[in-house]
Amino acid sequence: MYVGYLLAAGFLVPLYGLTRNSTHLFLLGPLLAFFGTGHYSGFGAITAELFPTEIRATAQGFTYNIGRAGAAVAPFVVGSLADTWGLGLAFGLTAAGYLVAASFAAVLPETKGLELH
Repeated sequence: MYVGYLLAAGFLVPLYGLTRNSTHLFLLGPLLAFFGTGHYSGFGAITAELFPTEIRATAQGFTYNIGRAGAAVAPFVVGSLADTWGLGLAFGLTAAGYLVAASFAAVLPETKGLELH
């Protein structure tokens, strides 16, 4: 499901950016918001099982806040790219980010049934 959310967001971002019809924007907007932010709901559950108990809280906080730092500069980067090179490149970079995240998430180890330490 986590990878699915990221893939859907990666597909919807450029589609939304290319849409010029206001009705289509109105219909695509909630879908993009749902998938573009919905993947956060799986972050805690996934990362909780990836790190050993001794460092779990620190590791989760570190990885989450690295993401927040990226999210903090993203509006500036996307806006600058859109201003200089156009929305196509800016939205393409955003879509690429989702697709890279999906590819990383797809190779995370499965922890179902394992004893966590």
